[in-house]
Amino acid sequence: MAGNIRLPQPRALALVAAWRSFFCDASGSAALPSARELDALARDVLALQRGLTGERKLAGSGYMDSPGLLGAYLLYYWPVSWAQASRAIRRSGMAGALKGARVLDLGSGPGPVAAAALDAGAGSAFLVDRSEPALNLAASLLGPALAGKAVMDLADKLDGLPGPFDLVTIGHALNELSGDQALDRRLAVFQNLMPVLAPGGRVLAMEPATLAASRGLMELRDALLSRGWSVLAPCVTQEPCPARAAGPQHSCHDEAPWTMPTTVAELARRAGLDRDLIKHSWMVFQAPGHALPPSFAYRVVSEQLVNKAGRARRLLCGQGGRFPLSAKLGDSAAAKTGFFSLERYDLIRVDGPEAREGGWGVSADTSITRL
Repeated sequence: MAGNIRLPQPRALALVAAWRSFFCDASGSAALPSARELDALARDVLALQRGLTGERKLAGSGYMDSPGLLGAYLLYYWPVSWAQASRAIRRSGMAGALKGARVLDLGSGPGPVAAAALDAGAGSAFLVDRSEPALNLAASLLGPALAGKAVMDLADKLDGLPGPFDLVTIGHALNELSGDQALDRRLAVFQNLMPVLAPGGRVLAMEPATLAASRGLMELRDALLSRGWSVLAPCVTQEPCPARAAGPQHSCHDEAPWTMPTTVAELARRAGLDRDLIKHSWMVFQAPGHALPPSFAYRVVSEQLVNKAGRARRLLCGQGGRFPLSAKLGDSAAAKTGFFSLERYDLIRVDGPEAREGGWGVSADTSITRL
């Protein structure tokens, strides 16, 4: 449902106050940036967008040590990352299990993912990032919930950290470990987590929705499964990723509408960026030693597609791989099942589907249950 992800107003005000305090040599006023300030911020937002997902010249660099870029990140990408993490926590079913949890946020920047975990019930967060300015900014935003911070690289050994941690978050950082040895370097990050991850602990990895980043996460998923890790969400099987196997142009990502904070909307308009939807790839992993029972649920992994014959379909992923569930547009039986209101990354059970070539159809005997 549109608008179901909304940054709490105290968080939004705190971001503006922190921006004024850290970057404007002013007191922590929560007054919105002026038109001139927004224009300057928008230029830095566009530089971030091009440098991280376009030309990628900033990926892997120390861009958060730049006051201009860090300030733009705070007012634009911080709320976006918070919303993405909140969405992943909800969709993965973790929200109810986070009460009092100890969180380790790797590659934290100024802490949006940690903040989302805290807002979902976590008790404390320890932040690791290579940028001391970003960590100092995070400390001002998280307050007493911040259990500690360390200036470290994503790939550093973590033995000295005060674990164990119930949840480890890695937001938009793994893709910066690129090059010929990218997969090995990303696997090493997960290996480094083993000494500090609590029994039954989980790892939330979030990446951009770009084809390269999404496929990189799918490749990491399959490699982790081969090493005994489990994937808890959004995937519902432990089989090799069918989207990855379908070919180099196939990927899997989540997307959803959200309520944009005023500053994000203004910066997006000035920078010419589309931010009506939050889009990202994410997965929740569990370390080896925790066997999962088979699941008979399916994850909706596409928007509604309509063919020339007027048949609507959505791709499902689960037992049997990735395949379409379809119905004739306007079909009353399909409407009663809720088929036409399904959303991307809904988790569903389908009973009594109609067998069709290459997939399933919705008939009068079909029922769809959201889980």
